[in-house]
Amino acid sequence: MSTFSDVERPAVFPVCLVLDVSYSMQGPPLTAVNAALREIKQVILDDPATGEIARLAVVTFSDRAEVVLPLTDLQYANPPQLAPQGGTNFAEGLRVARQCLREGISGLGKGARYHRPVVFFVSDGEHNAQDDWTVPFKELTARADKYGAEVVSFGFGQANQRVIKEVSTRFSFFAKDTDPAAAVREILKTVLMSIRTTSGSFASATGGMLSVPHNSAALTPLPLPELEV
Repeated sequence: MSTFSDVERPAVFPVCLVLDVSYSMQGPPLTAVNAALREIKQVILDDPATGEIARLAVVTFSDRAEVVLPLTDLQYANPPQLAPQGGTNFAEGLRVARQCLREGISGLGKGARYHRPVVFFVSDGEHNAQDDWTVPFKELTARADKYGAEVVSFGFGQANQRVIKEVSTRFSFFAKDTDPAAAVREILKTVLMSIRTTSGSFASATGGMLSVPHNSAALTPLPLPELEV
């Protein structure tokens, strides 16, 4: 958590959804994403404790990435309507997510306090661009960077489980349901629960922690990859 001078406002919890919108997502999967984004807004607004501190951004990626919702208080913004496009470039999604968080957090104003950002990364396919996605991933998650984020990753469909678990810092999951729309609904339900439970934990005596409650019957936790010195 970043340290600033005490102010009356509670520290903000920055959250960025990084969503695959490549052509493999067209049809029911993307329809499920759009419905879930509307639900996420409503649930957060109906929960004062979460709505007070959670700020949400949405980045989409295919061949390129785009900030479709800058980091914002959801009571002042409507969720975007997403459409399918292009291939799958993890590097672009991760690079633009870092840029989005840096701009959004710095825009909170001088002296504003915030918790370490969390990125929820969702994909149904494999990275198929020449870009090395590990470089922007390391930049996005750098502990030395005051904007460095935790990344929770979710895969389904044709995604590579090994790669999905590597695109994470602490938690990664793979949806068991072969129906892509059902998989999307379960993943984004987990994202929503994570935003709420993590937001609620910040009021605890321990200062809060990233919490990702999930349905083990629907999502398989993936072990974190081994690293070498």
